[in-house]
Amino acid sequence: MFHELLRRHDAIRREVENTPNGIRTVTESDDPELAGLIKGHVHEMHRRLAEGFGLRHWDPPFAEIFAQKDKVRMEITETDKGVVIEEVSDDPNVVKLIQLHGVVVTNFVNSGGQAASQPTDLPDDYVRVAP
Repeated sequence: MFHELLRRHDAIRREVENTPNGIRTVTESDDPELAGLIKGHVHEMHRRLAEGFGLRHWDPPFAEIFAQKDKVRMEITETDKGVVIEEVSDDPNVVKLIQLHGVVVTNFVNSGGQAASQPTDLPDDYVRVAP
């Protein structure tokens, strides 16, 4: 699913708004099949986060978001063309991580597999917790 989203990234729109406690994102496509893939991917990632079943262990923001999973709250609302997500935390350190995650996923949408193959630096003022 993820690789298909990367391959067809040009047909996906994404808006990210930073909020005081995290981000609000809208990710959609006019292609119904792709919209379904977006929804499926988001629900799968939410499940994996809740279960602590990490991915991209080599990429610091992803290792950190799974290490901090108990401090992240997500509300997913499906639209006809994709999803709206509110991702927030009461921990200011985790808010930095959530906002970076919004940037990283937007880079995936903008650049596809090229962006997904690169690790991302954590913010200089982020306090790392993952080993």
